[in-house]
Amino acid sequence: MGYKVILNSSRIKFSACHFLREPRKCSRLHGHNYYVSVELEAELDDNYFVEDFIQLKKNIRKIIKPLDHFILIPEEAPYLKFKKDESSVEVLTSNKRYVFPLSEVIFLPIPASTSELLAKYIHTKVKEIYKDKKVTVKLEESKDTIAVYED
Repeated sequence: MGYKVILNSSRIKFSACHFLREPRKCSRLHGHNYYVSVELEAELDDNYFVEDFIQLKKNIRKIIKPLDHFILIPEEAPYLKFKKDESSVEVLTSNKRYVFPLSEVIFLPIPASTSELLAKYIHTKVKEIYKDKKVTVKLEESKDTIAVYED
């Protein structure tokens, strides 16, 4: 393949809160402004596009909007235990107990909320739309730290 389009805008972002596994500093509840960059590689279509940029932006925003301003909980984490009721969720780690309003949490089908796995999660969602294209997702959690997942 020779053609590639890159969506890399400061407006393609989401803000979210998470925590990582102990004992590191990031095991404390904290947040990031995540910036998402997506690259699509494919042959040109009948209109001589890999993908229309306007449509690509709409699709990426639709994927990341459900993550924006939520607490990201990795529901496949073997080190977490959950107790849910109709209005809250209790999250237990080996040495901490969090209780969050259920309306402020999104459960993700990943074992940890690292940038690497969040990039893969977003990649999977992008790939559902662009099955016939090579997809690369870059997730920037700060100006000098970027996780990448590609096929």
